[in-house]
Amino acid sequence: MREAIGGAWIFTIVIVFIVLFSGYLAVSVNYSKAFRVKNGIINIIEQNEGMNSKARTEISEYLDGYGYFVYGNCKDAKGYDELVGGQKKYRYCVSTKAKGEGTFKKTYYYVTVYFKLDLPIFGSLFTFPVTGESKAVYFANDKL
Repeated sequence: MREAIGGAWIFTIVIVFIVLFSGYLAVSVNYSKAFRVKNGIINIIEQNEGMNSKARTEISEYLDGYGYFVYGNCKDAKGYDELVGGQKKYRYCVSTKAKGEGTFKKTYYYVTVYFKLDLPIFGSLFTFPVTGESKAVYFANDKL
């Protein structure tokens, strides 16, 4: 009888460890995907020297090709790739901040993408923002 109870405890410990480990893997994969998407969007903005229509098209193609379909709300930023439906939700948000005066005006782009906490047993729980800042873009080409 004692061995049967000991086996049940070990089985429970193994199941708990498997659930915790798979949850950790799910969180780390989703976070790294959001981080990589944010860096990709920043690189596209920097390559196009601003947020213009070409950059929007490239970013949309990049997000579709990468399979990134997490939506969130934009606060104090312009949202892009709007979700069609009852609520306005966006795949990414971009805000700008200009510094300097005269001919060497620098523009910084702040990009926000979203990370969804999606655990195997519980499903989608929360959505968190992941933000990043671009390098200084001189003579920004913002034509929207």
